[in-house]
Amino acid sequence: MDVIKIPRKETHSNVTINAGLCKGCGLCVKNCPKDALKIGDTINLLGYKSAVVANPKNCSCCGSCYYMCPEPAAISIKRNLPALPAKPKEKRAA
Repeated sequence: MDVIKIPRKETHSNVTINAGLCKGCGLCVKNCPKDALKIGDTINLLGYKSAVVANPKNCSCCGSCYYMCPEPAAISIKRNLPALPAKPKEKRAA
């Protein structure tokens, strides 16, 4: 069995916070190990100051914010990994 090694470095990953769903509880901000998030100044339609990605270069897309958020779909994480090399097709014996 061939083992395909996936490079550890991710490229062009990002975290998106849906300001309309965020209730500003701050759990994502408190649990971000890289201090990439903060509570913003803008008030959303629900009357809360939502979290924002303040330092996107600090973000490692670890998922701490996603897993700590009590509001489903308020935070999404997109990780783009480099494409895997094509696996050669095996020839079947006839």
